[in-house]
Amino acid sequence: MAPLLELNHVTKRFGQVVVARDVSFTIEDGAAVGIVGPNGAGKTTLFGVMSGDLRADSGQVRLAGRDVTRLDAAERTRLGIGRTYQVPRPFSGMTVFENLLVAAQQGGERRGAASHSLAASALERARLSERANLRAGQLGLLDRKRLELARALATRPRVLLLDEVAGGLTEPEVREVVGIVRETLAEGVAVVWIEHVVRALLASVERLMCLADGAVIGDGEPREVLSSAAVREVYLGSEAAFEAAS
Repeated sequence: MAPLLELNHVTKRFGQVVVARDVSFTIEDGAAVGIVGPNGAGKTTLFGVMSGDLRADSGQVRLAGRDVTRLDAAERTRLGIGRTYQVPRPFSGMTVFENLLVAAQQGGERRGAASHSLAASALERARLSERANLRAGQLGLLDRKRLELARALATRPRVLLLDEVAGGLTEPEVREVVGIVRETLAEGVAVVWIEHVVRALLASVERLMCLADGAVIGDGEPREVLSSAAVREVYLGSEAAFEAAS
């Protein structure tokens, strides 16, 4: 059986700058994978290539055995790749529920009562039921991040790409986001999570990758990856930083 998501020798450049260089890895059904790395390592760019927001300069992206390299983001969303963004992108003038309804209809390809049911399910999973009728532009940071996650869930993803959904949150808020991610994993959705809040990853994922200078320099059991010399050098930087992350 083919992996759920597969990158084969993916390279992405912006002008003369190589942001992802010959990256290859696979994500299995139901996998819980974290991605760490210093700023500028190419993490978000790689998400763009995976989701279809960016076109790879070379290499291939496959979803459940199908070559999706040339498909745009909307087509990949309908096939099962959901994602969030570091800076939430809601329709600020719409209510929370209306945002989810758009996601359910356009990404989840549901209509009528089915789209309302899917939107309501995402609303509840993200702990946003009490905010349903608020305009998205009125939400605070935690609720905007919850909405960003809920919008991705409303597209019925098979693999969910999370880009720093815990950044800027308090410790109790981080725990709440971890709870939502764990519930999503329990439903069989694969999760790939870029995060600087390493403790959130350690509480959620079974596999950790580290990127540096556009290449994967570590891939495996989370604490083993974090304790490797290469990862310490480029990302953690010191024994004290590693202890804090752990």
